[in-house]
Amino acid sequence: MILLFVDSNAALRGVRANWLRDNLPGYSVVDFADSASAAAWVAKADSLDILVTEAIFKTQETGFALRDTVRGRFPQTRVLFTTRYDLTGFEDQIADGLVLKDGPYTPEKLLDRVRALLTLPTESDEPPPVMVPGTVLGNYQVLERLYIEKEAETYRALQITVQRPVALVLLKPEYLKQPEVVAKFKERERVKASLMHPRIAPLYEAGETNGWLFYTRELPRGRSLSEIELTDELLSERRLAEVLFGVAEAMQFATERGYHHRSMSPRDIYIDADHQASIVNFFRPAVAKKRDAQADVKAFLEMMRQVAAEGKARGLLQSLADANHDWNGLLNALDDVRDDMRERSIVRKIEAETMPVAVNGKKPWWVWAAIVLILVVVAGLGAMMNGKNTPPAASTTALPIEMVRIPAGTFNYQKNEHIRLPEFWISKHEVTIGQYAEFLKALKSAKAGAYDHALQPKTKTGHEPAKWGQYYAAAKAGTTFNGESITLNTPVSQVDWWDAYAFAKWKGQRLPTEQEWEKAARGEGDKGRLYPWGNTPNPKAANLGDDYDASPKGKGGKIDGYNLWAPITRVTLDVSPYGVCDMAGNVSEWTSGESKPDEWPAHPDYVDIKVPVVRGGHFGLKSNDQLLTDRRFPESANEATLARGFRTASSTAPAKPTP
Repeated sequence: MILLFVDSNAALRGVRANWLRDNLPGYSVVDFADSASAAAWVAKADSLDILVTEAIFKTQETGFALRDTVRGRFPQTRVLFTTRYDLTGFEDQIADGLVLKDGPYTPEKLLDRVRALLTLPTESDEPPPVMVPGTVLGNYQVLERLYIEKEAETYRALQITVQRPVALVLLKPEYLKQPEVVAKFKERERVKASLMHPRIAPLYEAGETNGWLFYTRELPRGRSLSEIELTDELLSERRLAEVLFGVAEAMQFATERGYHHRSMSPRDIYIDADHQASIVNFFRPAVAKKRDAQADVKAFLEMMRQVAAEGKARGLLQSLADANHDWNGLLNALDDVRDDMRERSIVRKIEAETMPVAVNGKKPWWVWAAIVLILVVVAGLGAMMNGKNTPPAASTTALPIEMVRIPAGTFNYQKNEHIRLPEFWISKHEVTIGQYAEFLKALKSAKAGAYDHALQPKTKTGHEPAKWGQYYAAAKAGTTFNGESITLNTPVSQVDWWDAYAFAKWKGQRLPTEQEWEKAARGEGDKGRLYPWGNTPNPKAANLGDDYDASPKGKGGKIDGYNLWAPITRVTLDVSPYGVCDMAGNVSEWTSGESKPDEWPAHPDYVDIKVPVVRGGHFGLKSNDQLLTDRRFPESANEATLARGFRTASSTAPAKPTP
């Protein structure tokens, strides 16, 4: 028995090949670094049982071509593709091969996939297809058999007149002379034809040609769940929710109308490139014994566990299973889940909001000075005309950063994970416009890049936020910006991670880790609070989005008093057990890593990308019980939005103790 292993990773190829040699008794392992060398070896080989190859090499050669070369000599060779790339769109080239994603994969994972490959049936394990590829049946040409059932076989076929791929279901010839089986087959055709839903593959045509009985149906877009299970691809919470919703929508529609169905299998669910789900039309005539919808939902959720990523995605499945839903209940629950996810994504909306338009080119200094003077005069006139509108004294005076001591001890992190942290300090408030202005002023006399992170992109040459001149001028005057009151004690926003890091370094501090942030927000002990103020929801307690109005002239703020950011000088109930403010709302905040500074986690949707995590709610996010535990992943550390700021932390006590 021979295994051919092709891997261009020089550092790991030897380790992986030796692992296969040591753990696959009876197999000789031959390894190469490129497909050309492997193909040359294949041309002279006497036999080959397994091919393990990269799907796409850096040289743009493909393992698919190598597979075809191998199959030309040894048709029964089993194939495993490894990949560091997304293979969406290559489904036809993958064909019957398995896929192992390179993250990079461990030798143990490689061995598991090879063993899984060995358990797959070969063509010799199944009876030959009734219809050989190329057979023409009426207006259809058979391409390949997809699977076998007791009474029927399903083929991939081509509708010749319109060149449309279809699934062709053929009644096996041994049943053609059994009237009761034929009658049942035709009744299923009628039921399938009567069911019309965009997520259920429709029946195209029922036919009887040359004594053969068959029908054709849509071949759903994308790949079946059974195909995806073989690729090691995992769905993030957001993508999983979309797939679950699609299947639940189709099942609720059919079952509510009395359609019966067999048990669902992974080959019945299809997922396209946009993670939209559809299902095969496996519905049948009604029978006396009704199915247990709650049991069917649980079986479906358990089936999806195979492609759900660890963490939130698995947690979503578990919470849905625990609720014991029927199809209608599952659909409603997923509708709520998707709504909540849309709320979590409102930063995207806020980021796209229209900011005051600046004139092209840089304004001379005297223009900005004039703007500031005018704003100050306007503010002063307003104060004389109506004393009630006089800004508080803190509006034009920036408060210093105040640090709060968080004692050493254990706390409840995320979902009941008990963690012990040493003593640390964290800023009581989010960093303000006035404090950030001092940083920008200091940069003018500092050495270029003095506070930059080592990985900061070379294209980023400064730390001034977008439209800084405009909203800093408004803050100094204590007037409005974007329709909201703004002062020097309003949290700074429109800062990316590199800006936040540089500010913290300039202060001799750092950004808090996720664990530090969550402890400071939820408190110590076995049961952390759901909200800084306790476990009872209170939309008025924090500056959140229950009253947010995203329109250009938004009039939000009817519940908490603010449509956008709120100054740190206001009285608020958004205060943690340690006295740290605005962790549930106001602006969300950058963190440095989960447990260690600068150790970013992998993005759940793009596992090859690591990004810093954003914590806390903000003025555009509706109140919910995940405000202190939700981990939001930006597209990159370069992302800056109107609803995001930061606070600082330190492992040592501040030079001047807080009075």
